[in-house]
Amino acid sequence: MFYYITSSTIIRLGGAILLSLGVSLWMGKTCIKKLKGMGMVDYFRMDSPSTHRSKKGIPTGGGIFIIASSTLALLVFGNPSNKLLLLALLVTLYLGVVGFWDDRIKTSKKSSQGLKVNQKLLVQSILALCIAFYLYLHPQFDARVEVPFVKVNLSIGWVYIPLIMAIIVGTSNAVNLTDGLDGLAAGCIIFAGCSYAILSYLAGDITISHRLNITYIPGGKELSIFWAAIIGAALGFLWYNAYPAEVFMGDTGAQALGGALGITAILIKKEILLIIIGGVFVIEVLSIFLQITSFKLRGKRVLRMSPLHHHYELKGMKEPKIVVRFWIVGFILALAGLSSLVR
Repeated sequence: MFYYITSSTIIRLGGAILLSLGVSLWMGKTCIKKLKGMGMVDYFRMDSPSTHRSKKGIPTGGGIFIIASSTLALLVFGNPSNKLLLLALLVTLYLGVVGFWDDRIKTSKKSSQGLKVNQKLLVQSILALCIAFYLYLHPQFDARVEVPFVKVNLSIGWVYIPLIMAIIVGTSNAVNLTDGLDGLAAGCIIFAGCSYAILSYLAGDITISHRLNITYIPGGKELSIFWAAIIGAALGFLWYNAYPAEVFMGDTGAQALGGALGITAILIKKEILLIIIGGVFVIEVLSIFLQITSFKLRGKRVLRMSPLHHHYELKGMKEPKIVVRFWIVGFILALAGLSSLVR
């Protein structure tokens, strides 16, 4: 809508983040009451730290107002004809619906167990497979992988299809697994999102991209608007999700935000860089694999509990301290990712 008044990316960036922030803050209280009225409240895992028992009954599914406020901001300030923006929004909304479905099952069962793992992976993989084939077969899409820092593009042929699938499904679930403490996932997403907003803007500028020797992505600047809307919405959500949380984003928000991060990395050719920028999410997933592998091979656990944030909880560290320290790591990793632009 606003795009037809001015196509200035900077003005629309500011407008998107302010509108989504304002709408998210405004929606918060009402959304929390409605979620509680619907019975969409948290049911802690039986094996979770004892401190989590106090969280029982807190509304979950708050990702609804992250998705709603960011989508509204994109409708107002985004370019409705930009295919990259539409594709990123499609992935976000689809995974948000899957997450909401998962949250509703938990509510109906009054349990922390929602969709079965194989069911969730199947539904996510269907989307990822469709996106992978669409991009791989699209004549304008560069099916090469950009190696950061050395700035070399590798042609991997059809292997790019499972790579895209792994990124979308993996990132979506990684953010979901990280969402275990008040404000943890939302704060880390904001840092990673800021990095990808900057990278999208630079990749979408033909002069700057050539100067930095990175892949030029026609229309890539629009993904910076996409992330401005999400960051504003996430900040508004964090107002209610910061310790002690009044609402959780649930699978609704975590899967959607993870998908948004993954598809952006793919569309602007910064897939490998996601390992660094999304490093907190990677570490959380690796901690689970490490724990499972160690227990199966050695019969011993290397962590008191996985994912990693629970390990520190059981060591006696207070929840706010764990969250802030993870935020600091997330911020440093986001800067490290941006440092790849230095020639």
